[in-house]
Amino acid sequence: MKLLVEISQGLGNCVQGTPLVRALWLLGHDVDLYINSPIAEKLKPLWDGWEVLGRVYTHHDQFRARDYDFGVSAYGRRQLVRMFPPGQCLKVEKRHVRNQSESEANVELARWLGYSGPTPRSYARGHDPNLDLPPEQRHKRTAPLDAVVVHAGCDKNSAIKRWPHWPELCRRIVESGRKVIVVGTHADRSEENWEDEFVSRFHMELPELTALLETARFYFGNDSGVGHLAASVGLPGLMLYGPSNPIKNAPNSRVMHALVAPAEEGEGRDVNDPRPVPIERLSLEHVWTEVQEALQHPERDPVRVTAERLTDSVEERWQHYVGMTRAQVEPTVEETANMPRGFSPRVSVVIPTYNRAHNVMRAVQSALDQTEKSLEVIVVDDGSTDETREQFAKPPERVRYIRKPNGGASSARNVGIRHATGEWIALLDSDDEWEREKIQMQLAVLRDEYVAAACRHIHVNADGSRETKPDVIPGRNHHLKLDLYENLSLKTSSLIFKRHLVEKTGLFNERFPISNDWDFFLRLARVVNNSGMRICEKPLLIAHRSPDSISKTGRANALEEAFSRICMVNALLHNDDPATTRRHIARAGRKHLELSRAYRKLGDKKKAKLHAKEAIRAGLTFKGIWRWLQA
Repeated sequence: MKLLVEISQGLGNCVQGTPLVRALWLLGHDVDLYINSPIAEKLKPLWDGWEVLGRVYTHHDQFRARDYDFGVSAYGRRQLVRMFPPGQCLKVEKRHVRNQSESEANVELARWLGYSGPTPRSYARGHDPNLDLPPEQRHKRTAPLDAVVVHAGCDKNSAIKRWPHWPELCRRIVESGRKVIVVGTHADRSEENWEDEFVSRFHMELPELTALLETARFYFGNDSGVGHLAASVGLPGLMLYGPSNPIKNAPNSRVMHALVAPAEEGEGRDVNDPRPVPIERLSLEHVWTEVQEALQHPERDPVRVTAERLTDSVEERWQHYVGMTRAQVEPTVEETANMPRGFSPRVSVVIPTYNRAHNVMRAVQSALDQTEKSLEVIVVDDGSTDETREQFAKPPERVRYIRKPNGGASSARNVGIRHATGEWIALLDSDDEWEREKIQMQLAVLRDEYVAAACRHIHVNADGSRETKPDVIPGRNHHLKLDLYENLSLKTSSLIFKRHLVEKTGLFNERFPISNDWDFFLRLARVVNNSGMRICEKPLLIAHRSPDSISKTGRANALEEAFSRICMVNALLHNDDPATTRRHIARAGRKHLELSRAYRKLGDKKKAKLHAKEAIRAGLTFKGIWRWLQA
């Protein structure tokens, strides 16, 4: 595909977007870059001539979205989302950087498309330094000058991030026998001009600054874009964090470390927080101890080995995505089992559970009570903190209890699938239960020519009322993939499939907190090719609405995640067929209608109207206008 990638905001944010660019290029895509930043013209030379890029744009008037197959927007402003058709742009949301750095969150978009290698190092290109260095070292990046680069300032809007003890620290570094070069803009200068005690290089062009960092030995500074620039050229050192977020803004480096000021109750990691964590809580002695330790390790960030660049096609995209799910790391587990001697199960029932001690035994018992007795029950405890572990200290007969660190429902299902020994695998959520003949009836209809089956279900609402779903069974007209793409109407707990299919379908994607079942069903439907799966019309599953269900406690958030899955699938299956493209856009439009309704119910009129407008852009004019009027 021909992709346009947007990186935005400041120097550090843009540098942290470059690993995504390389990861997408490694997947075989042709990549152009849009720098959406007030300093875009200053940033552009850092990436001009980079072998993984075609063109580099600094303004949205310089390109047309219709000239690209897809847009990809790294963490930041996400202007491409408004320029590309609905469903045709992948983006990083704020929630994606709660537990990982911007660099990791950006590369996550490539992982959604099948990238399984390490996070590439950030990239910036230095040139024409014109530094006062010996001629023999001016162009020798492999023979760095024994100098320490310090960025002690911050722009006036972020002065709260400035650590107050830089002058004394620099003096100690000089006394240790090393040269100190202080860098920054004129706005970074202190009122006392203490920087003039040392070699100072203020207001350098970014390519010059990058070249200087390439020739240096270490870097020390506040959390700033210069620190991320230093990390991009592999420089070891320290970045100091007080009021800024050390998780989101962590350097993409194995040798550039974060030193974090401790926080007290009520303080926040945000420069705009009413009570930001003061960076001066990092004492001079503490920082000096860490600096001395860092100076003992001059090794630069090692090259990260990545696979060869792929050849791009729909089939290759799909296969590498499947391979990525199979390559997910298996956690260390503890197992307690009570299996009859010589027992060889025909069916392995996988039940993931987390803090469901109050109802997991109901699910287990409904499996053990099946008229098909040749089955084992694998309960995978995803790190529960309630009484689940005690309940299975002595498991019932034919039950295997596996405990693992908390990693989500997909991770738990994958552990169960990997440990299954039966010819067939059946999935059952811990808040659901089966009718007694469920497995027997499904095996009967499968016979030899089918490899998977599902069934209708009875949905038990919070008030105790019951509904039989789905109204229309998917795949009736041999359109199983299309039906499931348009609307996932089947429950994971209804599914049974041949164990060998995992080699073709892959495992559940553990990166998804929600909509992982839809993703897995689509892959299964693609593998069985419409004709290898049976759907039983009789409801054989009782699905209970759980009060702690993700999709019920955070409806809008769940729909946002589901929309991301739609964009991901659109990218994986993208081809040049206009009819297919229109169907993808319309599917995304319908999800925008759902989002508009969800946000209206939450009272967020602004977001409700935004999603209604997106539905209109997708061609759902009448329904979009109605949703907008409702908001």
